[in-house]
Amino acid sequence: MQRLIVTGINGVGKSHVAARLGRARAEVPVTSFDAIKLTNGWQQRPRSEIDADLARAIDADAWILEGGPSLLPLALAKADSVLWLDPPELVRAWRLVARPWRNLGRTRPELPPGNTDWPLEQYRFAMRSLRNRSKLRNRIAAALADADIPHVWHCRYQRDIDAAVGAWSRAVG
Repeated sequence: MQRLIVTGINGVGKSHVAARLGRARAEVPVTSFDAIKLTNGWQQRPRSEIDADLARAIDADAWILEGGPSLLPLALAKADSVLWLDPPELVRAWRLVARPWRNLGRTRPELPPGNTDWPLEQYRFAMRSLRNRSKLRNRIAAALADADIPHVWHCRYQRDIDAAVGAWSRAVG
């Protein structure tokens, strides 16, 4: 297990879990899909540039890639493991409410510089995400159903995450 995708819709803890996995196996680099797709001011790069940089990242022998469902069409073909974070909606909603306050006026570590968290903008994004939960969740489920991935963990609760992190951390190439 050398190529792991940590996926889920926003607010599920992908960056946090990916960082934890990176600490457990320091030889495997962690890449945030947001760092690939964003410039600054929450502006997205052209799709051709995103696809090219993502292709370069997943051509490596080992990686942890964290991001939402939009990375799956390109990355699943190269992955040997997927950790799908899918907590109860109340947990996710709480995280979306708290996140801009934890990072008020700062750029989160997984993002490129210039993508500052401000509550009003983040809450608008969070509301769209909460409304689209079923659609995004179904995209992930469909992508995983069509993929031939040896190791898939569907994590609803912290105990599921702990078990998946433990299993992946103990694995050797």
